[in-house]
This record gives sequence, C-alpha cells and structure tokens, in this order.
Amino acid sequence: MKNFRLSLSCQLFLALVVATLFASGVAEAQSAVPFKATIAITESIELIGVPPCILVGNISGIGLATQLGKVTLVSSDCINPTDETFTEFSFFSLNDVVLTVANGDQILATYGGTLTFEGTVGVISGGYKIKGGTGRYSHASGGGDVQGVEDRITGKGNIQLTGTISF
Repeated sequence: MKNFRLSLSCQLFLALVVATLFASGVAEAQSAVPFKATIAITESIELIGVPPCILVGNISGIGLATQLGKVTLVSSDCINPTDETFTEFSFFSLNDVVLTVANGDQILATYGGTLTFEGTVGVISGGYKIKGGTGRYSHASGGGDVQGVEDRITGKGNIQLTGTISF
C-alpha cells in the first residue's frame, strides 16, 4: 500500500479553506437580538362579504425600528367579525407583511390577532413571525407581539412590534 502525504503548503491551504468555511457558517448563525418597532399606519377597509374574509384591510405605514432604522410597511389582512355587534374582530395577514428599510432590503413576516372597538377606538393585540426577506435580511427570523390602536372612522393608528430578530 502506498502512503499518501500532502505537502506542507497543501496542508496549510486545506486548513485555511476549512477554517474559512467554518467561520462563514458561524457568521451566518446570528443570535436573536431584541427588536422593537413603532409604526404609524393607515388602513382602508374593503367589504368582501363572504368567507374566508368578510373584510380586507389594506395597510401602509412608516416608522422606526431597532436594528433597522426607518421602515415602511405594506400589508393586507383578512378581517372577520367575532361578535354580532361588530365590535370584535379577528385578523391575519393575507400575504406577507413587508417592512422595507432605507436601502431597499425587505423583511417578510406574517401576523394575526384581534381588534376590539370601544366607540371609534380599536385596540389591536396579536403576534407576528418573521420568515425571511431580501438582501441582508434573506435569512431573517424572529417574532413577537403586536399591540396598537386604530380609529374606526379614519383608519389611522399606531402599532408597536416587540420581540426578537436575527439576520
């Protein structure tokens, strides 16, 4: 049997390649960090009238987020009454909510929750899950809570996202 032996320069090169591959894998596996966003939203409601979505809400917004800076938000949600007085509703994202940062990279998420009205003021409570994105955020993950308020007449409101994010 013949012994196979690499030269010292080949051994060093191979060690460098393995170390580089290992280091890039470690760099991609970022740990979750706290995330908080405050976003002013405007929602316009469209009556569909039939399941699975009695109402569809089209949402746009602008705000600030830790780890991201200035963000814009675009989303559509499926809204269904949960009581006969139309003061309580459940909602969930119809498609991905898109948070766009200043350089154009995007974070994609889904969400769901409840909206309860007292008079014209609605209280939003729910959760969100980050499921990827584009550019720097292509492997983004995380999630947390959604809290906020919305005016039934104007559709204007504010939401706060609190949780974690990794990218």
